[in-house]
Parts: sequence; structure tokens; C-alpha cells
Amino acid sequence: MTDRTIGMGILGAAGIAERAIVEPARELDGVRVVAIGARDPERARDLAERLGVPESGDYDMVLNDPHVDLVYIPLPSTVQAHWAVRALQAGKHVLCEKPLSANGTTAAEIADAADAAGRRAFVGFHYRLHGFTRRLLEVLASGELGDVQRVEFDYSIPHFVVQPGNIRLDGDLGGGSFMDVGCYAVDLMRAAWGDPGVISADATLYEGDPRVDLQTDAVLVLPGGIPAHVRSSFIGDDGGSMSLRVTGSAAHLEATSVIVPQWGAELRVTAGDRVLIGEKAADGENSYGRQLEHLIAVLRDGSPSPLEAALGVGTMRVVDEVYRAAGLQPR
Repeated sequence: MTDRTIGMGILGAAGIAERAIVEPARELDGVRVVAIGARDPERARDLAERLGVPESGDYDMVLNDPHVDLVYIPLPSTVQAHWAVRALQAGKHVLCEKPLSANGTTAAEIADAADAAGRRAFVGFHYRLHGFTRRLLEVLASGELGDVQRVEFDYSIPHFVVQPGNIRLDGDLGGGSFMDVGCYAVDLMRAAWGDPGVISADATLYEGDPRVDLQTDAVLVLPGGIPAHVRSSFIGDDGGSMSLRVTGSAAHLEATSVIVPQWGAELRVTAGDRVLIGEKAADGENSYGRQLEHLIAVLRDGSPSPLEAALGVGTMRVVDEVYRAAGLQPR
């Protein structure tokens, strides 16, 4: 792709589109949101007018727009693969909201369609492009902790956030806490240590839809036999948690706000009473802005990306195995 401005289209009128795409695009050169499509074209028109996007209509309008190079798909995970494949076949690159698709099988369909079309597909694990996450991965790879002995993730959303009527509680739409936030933990552990195996999982189910996990506690094993414990939850305490703790033979690491580093993320490494590292995320840096900046660059120069859908397929396969271990079916 040349240095011309990249046109973006959005499928769906989801609220995340403004924060993840439209707002960052206003601050960046080389990209412009040119179209929004929704099942209800009137809803798309209202959103486009509010956000200053020039074109609106249905999904097909976006896919057929010659000014759209990259399509952002923040739809429910159970329909993302269908529309991602359609967009790729229409000659567009795609960015799917995390966790990429409903399960490992449909995620692979997206990656395969990208290969067949000669286009690129990405998954929106935006946190991976933030400077805080890059620094976290650097520390984990540095040997500063000694031999890693235990890894613990607690990704718990406060109990008052996800209420009845929220799509995250709808099994038909791929709902569930491990789909929503547990996938971040899987993505990060794969980036830092490699593919984990799933040992066991226990889920607290939603009474309104027993296919949906309000909370899942999973035990995994990382390469080298390192135990990893993951909690994903919609029923966390009032403060919630986005924390990672790593116990090593030489030092202990704690990181907060890992999913959204711009919300005051902190990294601390200690050895006994000594503080070896004490750092905070840089003020003003936004993970969604970094993600869009990154996508512009890799689409122009063809360089690899940690957000490639082909990599995200492995994350979805681990998510599937966690659900099976908890006695649930993959989405």
C-alpha cells in the first residue's frame, strides 16, 4: 500500500467504534474514517452525522465503497467471521475486535480468507501496542525475575458494570467473561511465554443464560511446566482488577491496568524489601491510538504485526479449551 491516506469503514454502530477508531483517527495523519454501516441504516446515519463521517448505510455499502481500504468490525463475535470473510473477499483489509471470532474454527476461517484474498486481517488487542505493554514484555524476557515459578492473572470487571441486557451476557452473541477479558490473559501469556496447555477450569454461570460464564477460574501450564492461574470475571469487587503477578526465584513482578494501560498502569518488580523497578504508564499515551498508528505503518510497509489474525487463532483455540474444561461448549 502506498503512502496515500488509508480509508476506514466501520461495520456496526457499537459504542467502542468511537473510542477505538474515530477518535484516534482524528489525531493521526494518513488515515480517515470514510463510512459507517449498520443493520439499521438510519442508526448508521445518526452515528455518522454525530461523528462527522461522510458516508453511511448498510454493511454492503461499506464493503462496496472504493474509498474503504480497512474495515473495522466491532460486531458480536458470533457474526464477526462472516463479515470479516465478506470484507476480505471484497478486497478490504480487516480489523476485528478482540477476541477475533467466536471460536478457533471460525477464527481460522478469517486467517485463511486473508491469505486467499491477498489481504491482511488483524485482531484488536490494542493493549499490545502501548509502551507500557512493550516494557512489561521486555522485563518478562529479561531474566530479572530469575526462574518463573508462578503466573497469576486477575481480570475482573466490577460487578455493577455488566448488567442484564448487556450483550456480554447473551450466549447467542458469544457472551461470557473468558471471551471478554480472559482472552487478554491468554494473548499476553502466549506473547511472553508461548502456548499454554489447559489443566482445569471452573465457571460460575449466569442464571439468565447458563451458557454464559460470569466468572471463570482456569489453571494452565506454560512451557517449562510453569503454572498459570487466570480469573476472568463480571462479578468483581467495586474496584475490579486488571492485574498480573509473576513470582520468580529472584524477584516478584506486579502489573496493574494491563488491559487498558492508559488507565494508570503501574509496573513494580521487587526482591524482598528492595524495589528493582517501579514505573508507570506514560501520561497521554493511548493504546487505541498506538494500535491505529501501528496498522497504518504495517499496511504501508508490509511488516509483520503481533495483531495478525493468524496469530490470534491460537488464542481462540486456548479459549475454546478453557470452556471445554469448565464443562461449557466453545462459542
